[in-house]
Amino acid sequence: MKTDSIHFKELAKFDKFNDKNSAVLLGMEFEEGDDFSELNDFLVNKSGFSKGKNLIGVHRILDNVKGDEGRLDWLLEFDNEDVQFNYIARLRYGASLKWTSDFIDNYKKDYCSD
Repeated sequence: MKTDSIHFKELAKFDKFNDKNSAVLLGMEFEEGDDFSELNDFLVNKSGFSKGKNLIGVHRILDNVKGDEGRLDWLLEFDNEDVQFNYIARLRYGASLKWTSDFIDNYKKDYCSD
């Protein structure tokens, strides 16, 4: 699984990541070296959000206007674009799990994108 970072500007281009292959997890802190298998299990099996899809990448979103004291948001990248996310399951976690397009529109003021 890929674990790295992505600049908000790259994410905002919206050419690689979209609402079929990604979502954004808000305000979470992960330990260095986490393998994210528990997160994948939760999203696939316990919440049902990504049933039929697997987490293939977790990317820390950079360029927060407050730096390290600001937001801790993560782009979650999934396989199987042809399998839809469970929209009802996403609504259960609406405060912490956002569609990529909504995140870009609603949180762009919190990121430097130039």
